[in-house]
Amino acid sequence: MARKFFQDLEAKLPRNTKHKVVVPLAANKAVALALKEALDKNIINGAILVGSSNAIKSEFGSLCESDKISLIEAVSEKEALIKSVEEVKKGNADIIMKGMCQSASLIKAVLDKQNGLEHGFMSHLTCFQLPDKESFGLLTDSAVNIAPDEETMVKIIENTYKVFKKLSDKTPMAALLAANEKVSDKMPSTKLAEAVSKRFAERTDIIVEGPVAFDLAVSSKSAQIKKYKGKMNGNADLFIAPRIETANALYKSLQHYIHADMGGLLYGASVPVIHPSRADNAETKYNSLVLGIAAYYL
Repeated sequence: MARKFFQDLEAKLPRNTKHKVVVPLAANKAVALALKEALDKNIINGAILVGSSNAIKSEFGSLCESDKISLIEAVSEKEALIKSVEEVKKGNADIIMKGMCQSASLIKAVLDKQNGLEHGFMSHLTCFQLPDKESFGLLTDSAVNIAPDEETMVKIIENTYKVFKKLSDKTPMAALLAANEKVSDKMPSTKLAEAVSKRFAERTDIIVEGPVAFDLAVSSKSAQIKKYKGKMNGNADLFIAPRIETANALYKSLQHYIHADMGGLLYGASVPVIHPSRADNAETKYNSLVLGIAAYYL
């Protein structure tokens, strides 16, 4: 089955827009290829590359000669992030895209109380399409919230729901992931999932179930064999991990073992913060840009 979620999403984006991307520590070949594709397809109309000019020119080559590309010199990660955020605050860019900076440094710069961006509750989400699925999924949170408590997980789900509704008209099914479905004091993730699922019990615009194991969320066969009694039948749309380690491992497994089509986004700031992994390929970085534009500007 051909995977085409991101192609379909790309087709929905308006062309000849005025979106401009700023990239802290931009010297990376995959970033260069992703931005070139975005410029060629007119989903952005410019990019500001921040970092070592020599290193950026080495990776971007002739693309640096385009009148749609500008360079800002920065000698450190901290300086590159400060200057990138400044470009957004000045109105010179309306999207931040992670280059070769560390996630923690990027998040710190965005959330800085004095010099950061306006924001609400922030969480990371990964959009992915499995090779044998027509539908897509949203996985959270692999970058921001380390060990969410009940209130934080509710906010994570609300953020993920908001993005999902930009991408689909269906009522999403959210799986609160754990090792199994039995609630036990010895397994805190099951207790957390039980409490959070009760918070959404009266909602009709989203279905939240947990605790559930990952196989129940993606496999109707597993749900049948295990005689699962809930509505989850391998048809989850939102995958809510109990801790950052779980989500991060799932993210990298999807990328490196399954080779799923993927994109990553920090959601909750005043502008999209495009957030693939530094090691992601050009396709994933481009998908992340498509996802961010869709989540904020569709």
